[in-house]
Amino acid sequence: GPAQDSGWISDLVVGSPHRRQGIGARLLNAARRWSMDRSLMHLFLEMQSKNYPAICLAKKMGFSFAGFSDCYYPDQDIALFFTLDLS
Repeated sequence: GPAQDSGWISDLVVGSPHRRQGIGARLLNAARRWSMDRSLMHLFLEMQSKNYPAICLAKKMGFSFAGFSDCYYPDQDIALFFTLDLS
């Protein structure tokens, strides 16, 4: 798992009727602020490899690709991990 000085987002979901309105970006910004308020150094974000909108959002929000894990989810999909440096 992540280091003690890291925050971890494993589920970030915006309901279908509310997508493409900036809600995901606002949620990530709130998580970033929450993490910084607690003096965390990194924020990790995980998503399924087929979740192209989430990958685009992570990159847009300044997250960098940090790795992947095969067969991570119950459906055996690959997990992608992104990180944001908060220091």
